[in-house]
Amino acid sequence: MTIAKSLSQKIAEMKTAWYGNFPAPNKPLLVLYVLSQYKKGHAQLFHFQTEIQPQLKELLKKYGPKRRTYETLMPFWRLKNDGFWVLDSDNLNFLESPVEPALQMVLDHNVAGGFDVSSFSLVQHQTLLIDTLAQQILEEYLPEDIHSALSCELGFETPKQPVVVDNPIDQFDLIKQDLELITNDLSLSETTRKILSQARIGQGSFRTGCLKLYPTCPVTGISFQPLLRASHIKPWADCRTAQERLDPHNGIMLAAHIDTLFDSGWITFANKGDVLISNHLDFETCDKLNLPQKIIELPQLSFDYLSWHREFVFKG
Repeated sequence: MTIAKSLSQKIAEMKTAWYGNFPAPNKPLLVLYVLSQYKKGHAQLFHFQTEIQPQLKELLKKYGPKRRTYETLMPFWRLKNDGFWVLDSDNLNFLESPVEPALQMVLDHNVAGGFDVSSFSLVQHQTLLIDTLAQQILEEYLPEDIHSALSCELGFETPKQPVVVDNPIDQFDLIKQDLELITNDLSLSETTRKILSQARIGQGSFRTGCLKLYPTCPVTGISFQPLLRASHIKPWADCRTAQERLDPHNGIMLAAHIDTLFDSGWITFANKGDVLISNHLDFETCDKLNLPQKIIELPQLSFDYLSWHREFVFKG
């Protein structure tokens, strides 16, 4: 299970009391508030007295059932039992007590709380994931008639599916145009034209050279050649010379669906092999792809091409 999927599942399993047809909003509103602040760049932990207590109380007044008092400590403290929340204090022994503390004790010990390290690292720069988790909380825990106002107040956007503009027919037309340009370029020798044409359609010496560098797709481990594509790192159209277009270090063998992700800028690779995923790739698709965090370290002769891809192709 991916970290993102695990976090989503833990949020779905938060333990809450029920009032009528809906769960108590205390925990959901607290997590929504924290996510909204993470989206703005807040650090991992929130000081309860100054950064949670007054803000959560206002949200409960505005979006929860009317009460004589609004409970803020209980959800803050009990979230530590839901698998993604941690507490910190100037007295760590105090946090280990099985008995829920009185409010004054929490204030006296400067207790802070927030997502655990792995969950915080995941959402820290993933605006799309934050919006997706917020939408999940709204749908699973809170009445529909407050979704819009609450999302607006906390700065969440409804996650949208990315618009993929690449059309197979368009790609075919581009390849056809490039082949015509190669054929009509009289400055090239007949041999060079043939090699370039083969490379443009993923065949010939370019593919052979890529296969020597990558006998299998480094992302999926697939070695069945009919499913592998010799993908240019620096795209064909952006290469300035025939040498760049034919350089196997400007290529990487990828399974067909990974090639589409890479070619369209939804993913890229760091020189050491870290898999970088675009913030614009929707959470559900990213989760189903089950991409690894890292592949093999790529050849040093590919570094300049990879740098170009990260700067000009990757969607960030």
